[in-house]
Amino acid sequence: MVELIFKPQLDEDTLWQAVSSLEEIGSGNQKAIDALVELIGNPQLDDGNRALAVYSLGKIGSGNQKAIDTLVELIDNPQLDDDTQTQAAESLGEIDPGNQKAIDALVKLIGNPQLDYFNRRQAASSLEIISSGNQKAIDALVELISKPQLDDSTLWLAVESLDKIGSGNQKAIDALVGLIGKPQLNYSTRRQAASSLEIISSGNQKAIDALVKLIGNPQLDDDTRRQAAESLRKIGSGNQKAIDALVELIGNPLLDEDTLWQPAYSLEKILLEEQMPSVVTVLKDYLSPETYKNDLDRFFHCYKVIWKCAQSMPYPVFYQAWHQQEKVKDGE
Repeated sequence: MVELIFKPQLDEDTLWQAVSSLEEIGSGNQKAIDALVELIGNPQLDDGNRALAVYSLGKIGSGNQKAIDTLVELIDNPQLDDDTQTQAAESLGEIDPGNQKAIDALVKLIGNPQLDYFNRRQAASSLEIISSGNQKAIDALVELISKPQLDDSTLWLAVESLDKIGSGNQKAIDALVGLIGKPQLNYSTRRQAASSLEIISSGNQKAIDALVKLIGNPQLDDDTRRQAAESLRKIGSGNQKAIDALVELIGNPLLDEDTLWQPAYSLEKILLEEQMPSVVTVLKDYLSPETYKNDLDRFFHCYKVIWKCAQSMPYPVFYQAWHQQEKVKDGE
């Protein structure tokens, strides 16, 4: 099979089949690796067969220094077509997981707006496979998403990759929180950033603190505030700071009707029984005839939260919470 791929008059279909077969039978075989390296370096080889040879090298060259060196050279070759360059980075990651050159190359490919979306998506997928928890990969993605002129599709890919490799990483968490808070961010990218944050930062106090701060920012648009409230629902179960922020947000008179439902729904989901009395005491004031007449949405959402509490709390505890402010006013 090795001799076959070097026959000068070999048609493309036969060469393709020979390289594919070599991939299946040559794992770790130095002769097969040498043959693929030589084939890749052939200037007469068309791009499709070169990409196939690079792919095959990734399948059989695990840990082989010659294969690694070849792929590194390919990644650095500016004359290489996009498909082959992407494949070289992917193959390098396969045969040498954690290879910094592969990581750097994949991040560079993700950030290249001249590259078609398919290749950038493939680069992102490869990065996720080879660099889980790798700090340098996380740093590179964080740096990428911080670029002010980054196009939406690149930003989306970088954010999506962070949620695959950055679990629990504070730098990744901080970057995603900062991204969510950018007022110029489009809705779909903000949603992806929030989704990624929810995946990598469950229970993380710094992430919760940052989202609480976002909610309290008077300059923030309602879409971002709503998204921050939704993210708190995913990562802030039982967290008192998150609960206080959501209760305050529900009472914000400037909150529009389309946004109001989210903090109320999030509050319902993250409340623990022991935290319900204080919430009932605050929200019951919104169940007044005036609120019903002038602010029906707020009345309705507060009613839902209080009803959830009433179903979960012992009646004496609920009764005491409901009348708590009255007792304070009466001096009891």
